[in-house]
Amino acid sequence: MPIRPRPLHVTVACLGALALTACGGSGTSGKATGAAPGPSALASAKGEVTVSLWHGLGGPAGEAFQAEVDVFNEANRGKIVVKASFQGSYADAIAKYTSAVRNGDTPSVMVTNDITTGYLRDAEQTVSAEAMAAANPKDLDLGKLRPAARNYYTADGKLLAVPLNTSMPLLYVNDKLLAKAGVDRSTLGTLSGVDAAARRIHAADPSVKGIDQPFDDWWFEQLTAAAGEPFCTPDNGRKGDGATALSLTGDAQRGAIGTMARLYTDGVALDTGTDGNAALTAFAAGKTAMMFNSSGAIGGLTEAGMKGYSALPYPLSGSKSSAGAAIGGAAMWVDQAGHSAAEQVASWKLISYLASAEVQERFARASGYAPINTDVDNSATWQAFLAKNTSYAVLAKQFADTPATTATSGCLSGAMQGVRDVVVPQMQRAFSGKISLDSALKAAENAATEKIQDYRKQAGQ
Repeated sequence: MPIRPRPLHVTVACLGALALTACGGSGTSGKATGAAPGPSALASAKGEVTVSLWHGLGGPAGEAFQAEVDVFNEANRGKIVVKASFQGSYADAIAKYTSAVRNGDTPSVMVTNDITTGYLRDAEQTVSAEAMAAANPKDLDLGKLRPAARNYYTADGKLLAVPLNTSMPLLYVNDKLLAKAGVDRSTLGTLSGVDAAARRIHAADPSVKGIDQPFDDWWFEQLTAAAGEPFCTPDNGRKGDGATALSLTGDAQRGAIGTMARLYTDGVALDTGTDGNAALTAFAAGKTAMMFNSSGAIGGLTEAGMKGYSALPYPLSGSKSSAGAAIGGAAMWVDQAGHSAAEQVASWKLISYLASAEVQERFARASGYAPINTDVDNSATWQAFLAKNTSYAVLAKQFADTPATTATSGCLSGAMQGVRDVVVPQMQRAFSGKISLDSALKAAENAATEKIQDYRKQAGQ
């Protein structure tokens, strides 16, 4: 199972401009009102209500997802029919959705990845999960959603979308190589402990690097969250109308990113580029003793046939009360503009089903993602599964223990891909020793802030 890609190669300025023109041009679906319809809208519908759904889930996750849609269709035969359509990668899916906003033919439900949250909010095509849940109290109980997942998709205290599949960063360690170097794994809960362990491992055996990690920007965002700091201001964009600038040069961030940078410039860490699969391959081959990677790497390591490794929680450099890992994955959005009230309620029925404990347990086991419904924790079959699959147990505990704070919520901005596109090259230059860390952080902060400001202008914010 390859690691699920996170990059979204769509020009964010273009997304903002398209959203603007889509909301005002002829032949469009207009803007959502935000007022949610209730059960009577579906009850009074004549005939079967069709729900169109677009998603970017491929591989085992896509197969498991379609299987659940099929079960829902069978249970609601004659009342609701869901037509799910795989739109390619998350990048492909959001590009098609952007065009659909302009043309007025969006799907009933859009499943899209974490960093598109700001754009979906700004496009004003959807009705919030908070409003749908309030209008349909017999369906999904939002209180059952894990705080860390719910926190990510919340702005101004309102849940915008329902998380479907959630990943988190983990620390993977080669048990044999750690033991050979005499590393005490109880020290690996902090970034300083990981730093010391990586140096000890490489000193004990210079042919083995201490650690590797992918170089996409998710990891610099993770270092920031684990330091207990917001990645953008104000308040990680969670209040008002979103982020206005990137924050990358604070002492806590500089300390955390600097710790990792020195491992590379000192020759202790292995540079595998931006591809998470390349980092996994090096770790599985024993070239590195530790690895930062997505929880999706559990499946990748199993597929690679690697034995003798352990998954540990992502290490912190900040306080446990405010710092932690930020989630990845995707969420389900109800489109309102251009869709009937009956269609919206039918869409919410589907989302409520997909977020239920029973479905989340089956989906998690099939896909490798963490279940977002806390009732799964009370399942005897899930507990038996965790007992046999310790890596999943570590993921489940980290997910449950992560505090829902400003730092762990991630940055809410429609410009996030543009931000990532300018941050990564600067970090690569610093980690390779070509420029100083301070110069790289400042350059990245300035360039990313410019991306955010450009987006805001085009979105009319």
